Amino acid sequence: MNSRKKISNRRRSGVSLHKTQGLLEVKVRSEMAVRQRNRVLLMWICKITLAALMVGGGIYGGRELVNRLFLKNPEYNLAVVEINDDGSALTREVILSTTKLKLGQNIFSFSLSKAREELLALPQVENVELQRALPNKIIVEIVERRPVAWLAEAKTADPSTSENSLLIDSKGVLFKPKRQLPEYLRLPAIYGAPVENYLPGDTVNSPEVCAALQLVQKNSDANRFRLQSIDLSRGYCLIATDSRRAKITFGIDDIGRQLDRLGAVLDYAAAQGKEIRTVNLMVEKNIPAVLADPAAPEPEAGAPAAAEPQPSAKPSATPAAKATSKVSASKPVKKKTAPSPLTTPRAESAVHRAEPVTARPTPAAVHRAEPSRSIFGFKF
Repeated sequence: MNSRKKISNRRRSGVSLHKTQGLLEVKVRSEMAVRQRNRVLLMWICKITLAALMVGGGIYGGRELVNRLFLKNPEYNLAVVEINDDGSALTREVILSTTKLKLGQNIFSFSLSKAREELLALPQVENVELQRALPNKIIVEIVERRPVAWLAEAKTADPSTSENSLLIDSKGVLFKPKRQLPEYLRLPAIYGAPVENYLPGDTVNSPEVCAALQLVQKNSDANRFRLQSIDLSRGYCLIATDSRRAKITFGIDDIGRQLDRLGAVLDYAAAQGKEIRTVNLMVEKNIPAVLADPAAPEPEAGAPAAAEPQPSAKPSATPAAKATSKVSASKPVKKKTAPSPLTTPRAESAVHRAEPVTARPTPAAVHRAEPSRSIFGFKF
């Protein structure tokens, strides 16, 4: 019995020794793992610190280098601002105050993109380009909007003096002039649009205004028909008035073809020695028109006056002359014209009327009826 107990005690002591050795090995391994982790962490900390020092030193050194070479170098202080403006509405003072460009400051301290945005905010500026020309120069390229007409509030108002009138370019952009230029006074005026609904910088897209702008553009080089005003109050048509007070009615659509018809009417009127008073170009065929003699020119200063007829120079009282004088004195002689469905009473009133013979020195001055002629729906 005693021998068995001793054997069992020995086995237990061997197991406990084995467990003790295993615990020691685990402890040693954990300590080695901790040391390795600490070594790796320290290595990464050293690397990060070194990289931060290198980056910080590089930034500081680069900044100092840039300051010494460029930003704080007096050679790069702004000395010249070259402005290339294709117009004359903007003054140099307005451009410099808008861009905040000041002489003497460093040329790199200005934000060219911000200055460009400030200039584009002006309604009369269409495009801007800015660039630096080292060492001390900035070039400003400005493209101004070209106004083609006035958008006026009332037909009786002078658009150049009205506070509510705005200039409009070919794209329909409205702007207020910074200063009045002589060429603005010769621009045609567009009436009948709601000017109070628009602000400088807005774009007008209404069909009537677009048609009026198209008419102004297509007629810009015309010499025989000079636009003075365009009335949009009726909505469905444009009533254009030229420098001779002729009233031309245009439709909103197809302005080009209507101008071709107007050219044909002008050619015929010039061949007959007459001027247009009214014409409606909305009609494609048998165009209704009123023509009349051009106004007699005023005598020049110092020109000799025409000699008055003497009593002895009166025409002989022939039967034919007496008959003509009776007709002329009682009722103006009208030209014999064939009836036309499109000839209006107003068009007939434009036909030349003979004056009384007593107001003329000779009976030959009496207007005689000519054969009836018809073109475009009007008669002479």
